[in-house]
Amino acid sequence: MSGRIRVGSVADFADGKLHAVDAAGTSIVVGLAGDSLCAARNRCPHLGLSLTKGPGGLRYADGQVVCPWHNSAFDLASGDNLDWAPGFAGKDMPRWSRKLIALGKKPSPLTTYDVIVEGDDVYVEL
Repeated sequence: MSGRIRVGSVADFADGKLHAVDAAGTSIVVGLAGDSLCAARNRCPHLGLSLTKGPGGLRYADGQVVCPWHNSAFDLASGDNLDWAPGFAGKDMPRWSRKLIALGKKPSPLTTYDVIVEGDDVYVEL
């Protein structure tokens, strides 16, 4: 399903944490990046694994989300990749091992979605 999907209210996301929500069957993450709410697909582009569940735990601060599987870092607002597969399960690995951890995949951005706030309601455009 595509279109505008309600994912919650502004108060649901005001704590500055990253929240996994279902948007008509699509798992997305919503969080504050600066003063704006931002949303992205809840899948790391490296292997398609969850950004909110994994051995490295949920890591989100200052608008950046880190994959709990291979430590790839992303800007939530733009989806830009900031660091590609530098480790495993929350632990950094030696620089020489990055190509092994990346499994031949090139750095890719997150899939981001437009967020619309109307009154107290938060919508995501899929």
